[in-house]
Order: sequence, then C-alpha cells, then structure tokens
Amino acid sequence: MRIIAQLVKEIQRNNYSISDVLRIQQIYHESRRWSVYDVIGSAGRIHADERDKAALWHASRAELTTQPAGIRLAVDGVKLAQNLAKSNPLGANIAHIAAAWSARYWLEEEAHHEVAYGMLLEMVGLDPVAHDDVTMHRGFFPTDNYARVCMLQACVEIEATVTYGEMAKTSHEPVIKEVFHRIMKDEVQHREYFVSFAKALLDAGVYPIKDVLSMAYTWIRPNGGEMFGSARPRQTSREGFVNWWEHVVMDGSTGVALRDDQIRAEPMQAKKVRSVLAAVQHATGVPVKSIAELKYAYLASLTTNDVDRIRHAVAQGVQKKNGLEAELVNLH
Repeated sequence: MRIIAQLVKEIQRNNYSISDVLRIQQIYHESRRWSVYDVIGSAGRIHADERDKAALWHASRAELTTQPAGIRLAVDGVKLAQNLAKSNPLGANIAHIAAAWSARYWLEEEAHHEVAYGMLLEMVGLDPVAHDDVTMHRGFFPTDNYARVCMLQACVEIEATVTYGEMAKTSHEPVIKEVFHRIMKDEVQHREYFVSFAKALLDAGVYPIKDVLSMAYTWIRPNGGEMFGSARPRQTSREGFVNWWEHVVMDGSTGVALRDDQIRAEPMQAKKVRSVLAAVQHATGVPVKSIAELKYAYLASLTTNDVDRIRHAVAQGVQKKNGLEAELVNLH
C-alpha cells in the first residue's frame, strides 16, 4: 500500500468514499508502525558525544510542537469540510480525509518521536525536558487557510527530514542512529501526505495556486526565509506558539549548541531547497528549478490561477534573466 499522491484523480477514478481512503491510510500506517520501546529496549545509559547530546536536546523540543499542530489541523479540517459540504462536496471530502489523517496517524507517529527523543535525552545523561518547556511548546499556531498550512507543514517535515537524516549519518551510537533514521523515514512520509493534501485542495478548487506558492516562497526566500530560523537577522514576533527552528541554539557556551554542519551547512540547505521545489511542482503542476523561478511563479499566480500561464511566466522570467546575464558578460 502507498500514499495516494493524486488524491482527487484517484477518488474520481475509483469512486472512493471517505471511508475507502481512510482504510487505505490505515493499511499503510499499520505496515509502517514501529515501537519506541522495542527499538530503544533496555539500552540503559548511552555514552553519547556532545554532538549527539545537542541533537537530542533540540529534537526532543522540536517534537513538542507537533501535538498542537495536529490538533489544529484536525479541528480546522472538519470545520472546513462542514463549510464546503454544499458548495464543494469533493473539497469537503478532501478536508475530512486530511483532518482524519492528522488526528489519527500524524499525531500518533509524532507522539512516538516526542517520547523517543525524550527518553534518549535522559539516557545520555541530560536533564529531562522541563515542565515549562513542555507547556511553552504546546501553543496553537494561528489559523490560516488549509492549503497554506499543509504546505507549511510539508516544509517543516522537509526541515526535519534533512536534519534528522544528517544526525542519523553522523552519530556513532547505534541506538541514536537507529532512532534518528526511523524518525527521518516517518518525516518523509509526512511530507508526502501534506503535499498530497495541498495538491488535492488545489485540484478540487478549494484554494488558488498562489496560496501554496506563497507559503513555499516564504519558507525558502533568500535573506529571511523561515528555513533560516534562528540565523535570520530579524525574527517574527509570535505569541502563544513556538516555531522550533527559530530557537535553535548555536552558542557554544550553552553546552547544547548545534554545530552549523548539523543543521545549516550549505549542502543541507541546498537539499532542503530542492525538496521544497519538488513539493511545489507536485502540488501545483508548475515546474520550478530555483528560488528565482519559484518567485516568478508566485508573482504570476497573483494575477492568474491558470497553470499554463504561470508556467509561461516562469519561462519568460528565466529567459529575461539569462538575457541580462549574457549582456553583463558581453560588457565585461
């Protein structure tokens, strides 16, 4: 079984009901389910180096934010479905499907991640996550339209996938490597689900393409995109919730600082960008190979929702840029 990447097409082709899709999700979830306690077992005290300790300190806090995100997606998805029931029945079904997945499977798998990292944190000799830290990370994100939120979550899952994957490769402690690797694989699936939901909401005519493009560009735009997190020169003022990537500790005097090559090294950032661009193409049908092309697509989408016209605008933008670069070369 697999994630349904073309949700609207599959629903229409196979006449799937909501229950049909949820059963497919259940089969896939059961085939992938793993046990925190089976993996960590009775390992006891783990002798981790400073890099592993810093990674676990951050990961254990990052995963705390997923509970309120999952609850909000579940509640807002049902509300959206109810609002669409008469005007857009297909869109309503998509919203119900996304809400159910968030409540049932995303929350369960993210609970695994939170507990696994929390246990490992204590097993390497660090203090458990404090009560105040737990409650601080439980605030709800502000309400936004569902397609934008799905794209945002896809970007967050990409951030986690790349970061956790790097930690899995570089750790020398087998249990830590195994947990980071398993959770990285979960995050890959979550990214695919969120992109499929964003695409389905566009395909069903619930939201315009610009919503997905705007969120993707907000995430990876140069000199201030969300992907740069705590390294951004200016931070957004937020109340009631925490974006974990904005609180990454890089100060070596803290004892839990992540090194640049653990989260924001150039190869890692480039990999994140490529994955976001691939998610954009899947969700919107607009091929974008660079941040500049994504910007062209977003600007075009402000005046049209036609995929062909947006693609044409991207091609024109690239052609114009190449022409200007050629002129500069000739001038020199």
